[in-house]
Amino acid sequence: MGALKEYAGVITAAVTVFAALGALGLWAINVQVTPEFNRLEGRIEQLDGKLDANLKVINDRFNLVDERFERVDERFNRLENDMNNRFDRVESEISTIRNDIKTILLRLPPQAETG
Repeated sequence: MGALKEYAGVITAAVTVFAALGALGLWAINVQVTPEFNRLEGRIEQLDGKLDANLKVINDRFNLVDERFERVDERFNRLENDMNNRFDRVESEISTIRNDIKTILLRLPPQAETG
């Protein structure tokens, strides 16, 4: 019977030690780990805010570049239309001059034969 009491005492002591270690583990989690997680979450949120701000700046710059390219495209289209109109006018004038020269050549008397 005495051996059972000692065995029960050892088991009680072991359970008490395990319970104390469990309590110590919970205390360590609450005192050490949880604040560290909270600090890291705060830093992550801060970095997310900075990242969002940086992405907004980058997007705004890309929008400005897109607007500039649109203006450049519009200018090139206007220049292309102007050049096409000028070429059309030059071709028309050359055609008119060609027709005038043909008309003049037809009105000239034929060359006399020499011989």
